[in-house]
Amino acid sequence: MSRILKSILKVKSYELDSFGHVNNAVYLQYLEAARCDYMQQVGIQFSDFHTYKAYSIVAEAQIKYIKPLFCDDDITISGWFSHWGRASFVLNYEIYREETLVSTARLKFAFINDKGHIITIPDFFKIPFSE
Repeated sequence: MSRILKSILKVKSYELDSFGHVNNAVYLQYLEAARCDYMQQVGIQFSDFHTYKAYSIVAEAQIKYIKPLFCDDDITISGWFSHWGRASFVLNYEIYREETLVSTARLKFAFINDKGHIITIPDFFKIPFSE
């Protein structure tokens, strides 16, 4: 397992569903926000994707909902890379409210170029996360 990265977020009222807890679709937004934080932590900027004409896209998403989240909950999202392929990688997540595990997720990403063709993961992305 690679190093564990962390991102901290607060649940907002507009993320709740009619039952008063975080809507299941919002969890994907949390995971994306965490991934953006992880990239910044290792020095990757979104402009780098445009510079290299290489873009990571979600190919698969699996989320397990264990406990609900509520307005104003402070959450910590831990993430780690469990697989590096030639053109894809897997990022695993655990979402915690304090010490309580509330959700786990596994997202598989693939890299494409500006024409939408699958490409090898570029070094600007892989090397910072592999160190």
